[in-house]
Amino acid sequence: MIRAAVLGQDVSRSRSPQIHNAGFLAMGIAGNYEAFSVTKQDFRRRVKELVEQGFTYVNVTIPHKHTAAAMATRRTPAVEMTGAANTLVFRRSKNGAVEIVADNTDGQGLIDAMADIGVKVNRACTVILVGSGGAAAGALLALVKKGVKVVLLSRRPGPARALKNRLPEKWRERVQLAALDASSLTEQLPQADLLISAVPASAWENPSLRLSLKWLTKSSAVIEMAYGTRSPLSLAIRKQTPRYQDGIPMLVHQAAHAIKFALRKQPPSEPMFRAARVPDMHV
Repeated sequence: MIRAAVLGQDVSRSRSPQIHNAGFLAMGIAGNYEAFSVTKQDFRRRVKELVEQGFTYVNVTIPHKHTAAAMATRRTPAVEMTGAANTLVFRRSKNGAVEIVADNTDGQGLIDAMADIGVKVNRACTVILVGSGGAAAGALLALVKKGVKVVLLSRRPGPARALKNRLPEKWRERVQLAALDASSLTEQLPQADLLISAVPASAWENPSLRLSLKWLTKSSAVIEMAYGTRSPLSLAIRKQTPRYQDGIPMLVHQAAHAIKFALRKQPPSEPMFRAARVPDMHV
């Protein structure tokens, strides 16, 4: 019996349980995936409790991805280069010892989601990535590995610089840092093939940011990692471009990669997509 869960500050309405449970069912695996809201102060303790209860793996979302990476006993290169983990797998040895292995499948989930809306991931592609937290970390690594030029916009210059500096030196030249404000968006949007929002949906309630979105071209695409209909960003760009995607495809793709990492078996994505598209919820 596989036991797994998602841990986040507030995952009371997360769609991860139905997505992962659909994956288990499609693979013919007996399993149960739950959602546990947990504070920053209680995150480490909660993970240890789940290990003791026999859980196989957990997924991690806002704001715990950096803590998850730090508490792992082994990390994949993706975690080492981002400092963020969205998956912790509990590997048990015959003598009962438990190794916590961390991975970050956000980046591959994003690349798959980009392909879904026809964005070509190559050196000719320019992406504006908004945010500098754990979600942005995985995205940034995946993009620069593909040769993409990334303009990283953040209200927090320190974390943005840290994300860039964690990358191998050969990839840093592909990343341009700028402040998240109307001026930067106005300057960068006309050249962008894709705008990726890795910030909470509420960040786009800022009137000046929404107004600057008029510079988005009709050939550009927009991916918002938050999910749920009628977000401020989706409403602001609906007349600018038809190529908008919320966070559901990325969520499903990263979940499939997380299951493969944890169980060493790839689930079919179609049942997971069907399970994900339920009445409106939010991250």
